[in-house]
Amino acid sequence: MVSARRSARGGVMRSPWRAQARPIIARVLREMKGAPEAELRQALRAAYPFVAYENQPYKIWHDEIKRQRGLLPRLKTDPPLPDPRQLRLFAEED
Repeated sequence: MVSARRSARGGVMRSPWRAQARPIIARVLREMKGAPEAELRQALRAAYPFVAYENQPYKIWHDEIKRQRGLLPRLKTDPPLPDPRQLRLFAEED
């Protein structure tokens, strides 16, 4: 599955569903780090941001979960992963 497609001018178009899902999935994975698999899956299902559990948004949601968990390779359009040795300048507030 590919999240980016070519526009009429040849540029890359990013999926709005992937852009919306990416930070939500990252937050859930960060908050549930070390939790049992069943609890993690339940939290990811509860965080699902789209209306229906079908079609392209649902497929992209599951694809992004797999990519962020390292089960699939990252997309070329994905932002680079932060260096774990790098300290954050500002703490994230939720």
